[in-house]
Amino acid sequence: MFFNRAIQPSTRTRQTTEPKVFPAAVRGWIRNELMARPKSGGAEVMDNWFPTPEGCRMRKGSALQATIDAAVTHLTSFEAGAVSKMFATDATSIYDVTSPASPSAAVTASVTGQTSGDWSSVQFTNTGGSYLVMVNGADAMQRFDGSAWSAITGAITAVSTSTLSHVWKYSSRLWFVGAGMSAWYLSTNAIAGAATEFPLGGVFNLGGSLMFGCSWSADAGDGLDDYCVFVTTEGEAAVYQGDPSGTFSKVGVYRIGKPIHKNGWFRAGGDVAVITDDAIVSLGAAVQKDRAALLATAITYPIEEAWRLAVEERSGILPFSCVVWPSKTMLVVGIPASGSQLKMAYAANTRTGAWCRITGWDTRAVAVFDDKLFFGTSDGKVVRGEVTGADQGSTYTATLLPKFDDFKSVSEKEALHARIVARANNPLTPQLFACADYETVLPTPLNADSDGDASLWDIGIWDSSTWGSRADTKSRFSQWQAVAAVGQALSVGVQITSGRVTAPDIELIALHLVTQDGEMI
Repeated sequence: MFFNRAIQPSTRTRQTTEPKVFPAAVRGWIRNELMARPKSGGAEVMDNWFPTPEGCRMRKGSALQATIDAAVTHLTSFEAGAVSKMFATDATSIYDVTSPASPSAAVTASVTGQTSGDWSSVQFTNTGGSYLVMVNGADAMQRFDGSAWSAITGAITAVSTSTLSHVWKYSSRLWFVGAGMSAWYLSTNAIAGAATEFPLGGVFNLGGSLMFGCSWSADAGDGLDDYCVFVTTEGEAAVYQGDPSGTFSKVGVYRIGKPIHKNGWFRAGGDVAVITDDAIVSLGAAVQKDRAALLATAITYPIEEAWRLAVEERSGILPFSCVVWPSKTMLVVGIPASGSQLKMAYAANTRTGAWCRITGWDTRAVAVFDDKLFFGTSDGKVVRGEVTGADQGSTYTATLLPKFDDFKSVSEKEALHARIVARANNPLTPQLFACADYETVLPTPLNADSDGDASLWDIGIWDSSTWGSRADTKSRFSQWQAVAAVGQALSVGVQITSGRVTAPDIELIALHLVTQDGEMI
């Protein structure tokens, strides 16, 4: 028998590459970088994964706190001594939702008969006590003294409290936004008495009306460098310094983009950040840069394309809301949904500036109370976030897809296998998948893991479960799975679905992808 050289097998074989490492998306969700040359650590999709300095963690679930009669419009709190209260509002009433007897039964309103739910609130303390002051621009001011609510009408003179739409503190005084271009303020440490008008019509050039005011500091505390800021509906911010009873002088007027809502701002140290139609921008940057240059330093700069789309779709329908949760280094921006729109919020790590998206949360209003995160929904629910392993008993899915990578080669590549490297407090069932050529195609989520093998009191199996340790200890988890995708640029993603009673503590470290290179044509 002779060897036929004409059909001799080729000695050239396709090479399986070394695994490509996609580190955890510590830079978060990115929507403003060159797609062909992305930096490491960014994500194309980052839903329900929160970026941390070391990796990213799967968010926890949510649990029902209280129920009110209609859609939640505002959340606020009062804390003084032994009294600690959280209040929610709808279009007609104010409710105490601190500790209802039954979360699913509608609580009885503390204040009724209102014509607007668009409240602004601030807590103010003087020698007489502590007070929660609320105004909505349509009804009489409401004031809570720690035990009861009062409608404030004749106690404040020179202006009708029903025309005051926003309230804040500056220089030991209560300040208010009135009709048109006028602000009003009370005497030092006063909660009643004659209000003094501060007209601002000649200060601004673009028209509109005053939307809100706030105090702003050049450092992280209260002091001589504090400023009073007046912001209009057209995106002009007038900065003043001093005391209105003495020297109260204008520092300047700056452009920041049109603010979305009177409650759409938050403090970051001594600085103030404002939600605008352009971006979330800081006043500290606004006094140094013009509006165009301001966008490059905006807090939302990494997700600027997604931000603009969200504003175009949802601004003007319902107000955006925001809150900083300092102990968790988390900023939560409620993105209101209407009709069939996706219920979601945007979240950022206040330490690193990295963003992600939270899906499944109907965030009409957000607040932090007793160092816990809460949000109000369109169906009258007040919900606590970042707790348990399910969203009010329903499963949710965390999806992460890193930025696409061409591995510095123009050849076609085939994704073969993928591996997740993570740490977790409970067994998990990840679903790995691959995508090609910048097309994001997500698989149908798997069923959620159950609590059947978890060490739960009255649920775990005696002499088999590990009592008091599993939920507190994270173990390394690594698993290979087959994936399929063909293209010049590839990415590997992971989905994990949670429906447990116990909150997931899953920290993603990296994703690995093994590919096979095609031959050059």
